[in-house]
Amino acid sequence: MQTLLPDRLDLPGAHSKDMLRLLVRDAHTLYAYWAVSDRKNGLASQHFECDYGQLTKELRLYDVTHLMFNGHNAHRTICIRLTPEADNWYITGLEADRAYMADIGVRTWEGQFVPFVRSGSVQTPRDRPAGYGAPLVTVAAEASSPHPAAYIAPSGPEHFKSYLRL
Repeated sequence: MQTLLPDRLDLPGAHSKDMLRLLVRDAHTLYAYWAVSDRKNGLASQHFECDYGQLTKELRLYDVTHLMFNGHNAHRTICIRLTPEADNWYITGLEADRAYMADIGVRTWEGQFVPFVRSGSVQTPRDRPAGYGAPLVTVAAEASSPHPAAYIAPSGPEHFKSYLRL
């Protein structure tokens, strides 16, 4: 009788997927956790010609409030040098009511940051009640701008039907 063995054993600590998640703890604190795949670690070791454990790991947090973030236009960037064994981190001292996004990566010998994985964005809550008449949710600039010149306003009886009647 022949037993089927997997091609690769899933050992504890062996990661097959890259991921970085940000969770909001409170108005001034985020919790980040991540996994960088063994493949990406190996590629980094090969590219930088050193053991992955020798590279300086860094978590970068970007304030991307009201931005179409392109990787370079953040309002503020916080760089956190990580311990080699870290796979999660609390980030404290943040501003309330702001949007944040993060990268996990390594710093080269020349001091250049090389990102491996990017998180989605999260929004910290307000740390005080909204003022009288203030919107409870911040309105995006695009939503409050007037319609472009090419905008065609619908006439009174026009409407969209979301189903077909047969």
